[in-house]
Amino acid sequence: MHRTPRIKVCGVTLLGDLDFLAASGVDSIGLNFVPHSPRCVNYQLGQQLSRRAAELGLLRVAVVMNPTVEQLNELLSLVDVDVVQLHGTESPDLATACQGTPIIKTVSWSGRSEEAALVRAWLPLVESGELVAWLIDAHAPVAGGGTGKTACWDLLQPRPLDLRGIPLVLAGGLTPENVCQALQTTSAEGVDTASGVELRPGIKSPERVQLFVQNLPREWKISNDN
Repeated sequence: MHRTPRIKVCGVTLLGDLDFLAASGVDSIGLNFVPHSPRCVNYQLGQQLSRRAAELGLLRVAVVMNPTVEQLNELLSLVDVDVVQLHGTESPDLATACQGTPIIKTVSWSGRSEEAALVRAWLPLVESGELVAWLIDAHAPVAGGGTGKTACWDLLQPRPLDLRGIPLVLAGGLTPENVCQALQTTSAEGVDTASGVELRPGIKSPERVQLFVQNLPREWKISNDN
């Protein structure tokens, strides 16, 4: 079974942040390659971050949004990652460009019919094992993510049938102050934060990261440690 994020901090841009992220109990990082994002890194820095993250045992997730096949091929040829997170409205046809790298598909889940249609289009890749997790983020069609907007937690409990069968990673406005409630509401298998633990975009706060991990529900931490 492919490893999937449990506690993911997305939009890492500084090598110096990786050590305290790993020491705090974070197990996954997101490297953002979305050009319009304030947390975007180039391929050279991405590979440096990837190399150090591997040394620390961190799962490395490449975050992209509606890339072309050529752009995705270039990224995967230049940066070593463990998972590709497709954060836009990508067609399942793009999966072949991931070159066998496991995929996390991001979807907002706010009750819009196009969200359900996108999920159903990707369901065959759950069966094939190519899609290893859903990431639920707030609806932000331009920015994609990292906006600090909260996802619609109440629509995930009980979990919709189409989202079952693989882990669910919850994103969208998660902070040390609300992560406990978010997990208790959604029963997600993973959490993903960016702006909620930052000093400014791309610069993580050691204190906020540590508080985020500490504030996870006790029963969730125990179940994920087993």
